Amino acid sequence: MSVIDGEPDRRSYACAREAAWQVMAITTREGATAPETRQRSVIENSTRFNAKKDTVQKVHKATANEEPMKSEISKVLEILRGPLPDDSVLEFIVSEDGYNKIIEEREKSNRKYRVWYDVESQKVTINCCPSYLHERMSLIVIDSMVDEAVRVMRNAGVSNQATSRIQNAGHLTRSAITRRKSYKEPDGLIIFDDDECIDPGRIAFELGFSQSYSSLRQATLWWMEQKKATVAVLLCLTEVDNNSGAAHRVFRTVEDRNAEMQTYLIEFNRQRREEHRPLGPLEYNEYKWFGTLRDAFFETYRETDTGIVKSEPVYLVKDGVDITDSIPRDLTVKVGDFVPHNWLSDDDARRLAVNFLQAQTFVEGLSSAIVRTALNRVEDTFEVEGH
Repeated sequence: MSVIDGEPDRRSYACAREAAWQVMAITTREGATAPETRQRSVIENSTRFNAKKDTVQKVHKATANEEPMKSEISKVLEILRGPLPDDSVLEFIVSEDGYNKIIEEREKSNRKYRVWYDVESQKVTINCCPSYLHERMSLIVIDSMVDEAVRVMRNAGVSNQATSRIQNAGHLTRSAITRRKSYKEPDGLIIFDDDECIDPGRIAFELGFSQSYSSLRQATLWWMEQKKATVAVLLCLTEVDNNSGAAHRVFRTVEDRNAEMQTYLIEFNRQRREEHRPLGPLEYNEYKWFGTLRDAFFETYRETDTGIVKSEPVYLVKDGVDITDSIPRDLTVKVGDFVPHNWLSDDDARRLAVNFLQAQTFVEGLSSAIVRTALNRVEDTFEVEGH
């Protein structure tokens, strides 16, 4: 355990890139690595728009005059209405009114990006449309936490009245507002549903897919620093050696497109099973549609009398190898993390471990989601005439 210190269609993409270039410099970050080996490369003033990397786009701050700020937000909204690469991260400087316009635009367009806004710095961070891998693993982990907590509590004789209140609040559904007016949405949030509780949040979950470890850690720590959760859990997934810039293909009919996609799906599953590539790479037509899942690890954070304490990383995958046979199952999550003290005062029951880490289930989920993520990348390059 360690204590955390106080510091806490081509044309479409071309149009999006051109719009982005008018208002921002684009910074590309390499895939995340383990905390102790994190390296970073920065490319300033680049026009590359890479859908397979964790991409951060920054708008330089306007003057205090509101007119330049209004001009910037109109350009930001134009970018958000265009194609957004999966799992990219956009950062802009906007007013609080601009933040509200971004939220309105998201609701109106029914897009799936998450938004984090800090009023003091006026920085809005937008996590773009999550990939299938990102979405699927968020659901698997949160459901596993809730199911295991309920199972352990029932075995300990805790009443159904308490266990039924442990719920998956999902993601993209809630914002948290802190004393410094910061707005954030988690990848997943477990709540204890009590009408008399001001803040029902218990366990926050953040997942990063080829996102820098430092930014993922910052997002996770936010929930602890702002007292919005009793425990925060992160899952860091790192893909390496993937390709970018795939050529687009145009099909006469939807049926033609779907038939070709079926061919890709069959090949990806063949490579996954017959060539023993459950974690990638997945290749077809001389293109690597998914690289290799190099690392997948969990960390947990909790508040103690000495500060925020971080667990040691628990790896499912390390250096591209499934190592679940040799890992501990305990991620230091306890029954008491799910239930307020006024609902469960028995200290022995509160200390019971919730070993939600179903290692083989998680790795199988990763493998299946990798295939779907690769197929979605193929679909992004396919077009149908007249559509």
